[in-house]
Amino acid sequence: MEDTETACLSSAPIENLVRRAEIAKSLRAFFDERGFVEVHTPILSRFSVIDRHLDPIRVSGKSVGTHTGSEWYLQTSPEQSMKRLLASGLGSCYQLGPVFRSAEYGPVHNPEFTMAEWYDLHADFEAGLVLLDQLLQRLLNCPSAERIRFDQAFSNETGLSLFESSQLALARWSVDNQLVERGDWSNDWDDWVNLIFSMRVQPKLGAKRPVLVTHFPASQAALAKLAADDERTAERYELFYHGVELANGYHELLNPSELANRAQIANRQRIEDGKFPLPIENPLFQAMKIGFPDCCGCALGFDRVVMLACQATSLREVIPFPADRA
Repeated sequence: MEDTETACLSSAPIENLVRRAEIAKSLRAFFDERGFVEVHTPILSRFSVIDRHLDPIRVSGKSVGTHTGSEWYLQTSPEQSMKRLLASGLGSCYQLGPVFRSAEYGPVHNPEFTMAEWYDLHADFEAGLVLLDQLLQRLLNCPSAERIRFDQAFSNETGLSLFESSQLALARWSVDNQLVERGDWSNDWDDWVNLIFSMRVQPKLGAKRPVLVTHFPASQAALAKLAADDERTAERYELFYHGVELANGYHELLNPSELANRAQIANRQRIEDGKFPLPIENPLFQAMKIGFPDCCGCALGFDRVVMLACQATSLREVIPFPADRA
């Protein structure tokens, strides 16, 4: 256990913090050169993006001093505010700043972390993939990313045909391969897919060069459009390098009715998972009714990029004061 004197100092070596600052400058230059506008949206809000798996940190309305009957939320991402800016008439934009997720702590997690998020107006799915690939090459001086569809990556490591595998088949495979002890671990198809992907597929991704995994199952579309060529899949993509998930992007859903429907489904799933529901009445829905152009949006875990750049194995090597020192 660290003594008090040591624990008051930065957990990250100073040279890593200097490198972190250099990477932040490089990221801003990348977007500035392309005409993106840097924005700063609220960290604390009465609203939050509704996601089954992401839990915002709650703050009592009494602590804020207004809207005392409601809870406020430290944002898991700036998405809902940035999209409101798009509907206000702002063009392509980006943000680099802190976000928060409850109960996330470990080598690649901290409850407060730094996210880069951007929206590229008039960009289609292909343009979104290209921009993310170019950014990572700029930040890490790495090779261009290879691409693979989610179902192909899944099949390569498991031998299973994703969309032809039932929940029962996925459960049996997971038990046989010692991922869980019992086949009644979950009654949800996506839970089994996520378990297998995170434990067997993801660790193998990006050993030599970054990998863009595209076309996630439609049931995991989140806020992405469904793919026109295969509605079993969504135009969602994630970037992996050395087994670490770095970014999550969408060819953005523009239909406010579908957004509301997905939010209601996610809230029901949260309740079934024993989590608290999030406010359905969200100004993001009204903003989407006003509308904004076709675009791609993406969120990048900035701390994880710095971790790879510094050849570190934990975020505490690139964050000066992680949760145990904050």
